[in-house]
Amino acid sequence: MKKLAILAAIPLVAGYLCAQPPQVSQTETTTTTWNGTLLDQGCVTTHTKETSSNAASQTETNRYVTECPVTTTSTTFSLLTPEGKIVRFDDASNARVVEMVKGNKHWTTYITERKPIKVHVVGSHKGDYIVVRTIE
Repeated sequence: MKKLAILAAIPLVAGYLCAQPPQVSQTETTTTTWNGTLLDQGCVTTHTKETSSNAASQTETNRYVTECPVTTTSTTFSLLTPEGKIVRFDDASNARVVEMVKGNKHWTTYITERKPIKVHVVGSHKGDYIVVRTIE
């Protein structure tokens, strides 16, 4: 009798489990694409402390591009969007960009000539940071 009850219960439990709605992960993130200019975040932080206004005017935006370009010694990076917003990269993304700087001949030329590096970034937000999936 117990065996019969157990055999009857198995399909009921299996049916219950299959009828459950799929669980959505709370850590699911949305992928976003940004275009902009790559900056040395250490330099940006220094310049941001010097300015009294929080709003990034066109003059300030141009100043970041000319005064905070990526160098061969840069270890932290941010992205200056066309709207003038500066978004920082997380630590793993910074490491990825350091490798890109070392291995990309075009970027090396721009760095040597202190020209802005225009990039296309695909990633997601993690608080105030960007987690980079790809950068070109």
